[in-house]
Amino acid sequence: MMRDLTIAGYVAIGLAGVALAVFSRVRPRRIAPLGKALGRVFASRPARVVLTVFWFWLGWHFFVAGA
Repeated sequence: MMRDLTIAGYVAIGLAGVALAVFSRVRPRRIAPLGKALGRVFASRPARVVLTVFWFWLGWHFFVAGA
């Protein structure tokens, strides 16, 4: 039961991401496409550092700590 709920949650998140990507292509003035949004985020050095540390933590958490 709980496994099915978790899978359904991940599917819902994936579908929401696809819908957001499509909507950003249809109405680019309303929602920025992913490339433009990431371009603005990565223009700032502190944001790049934070995202790099977060990415490292996520990888360590799932790939090293689980072993």
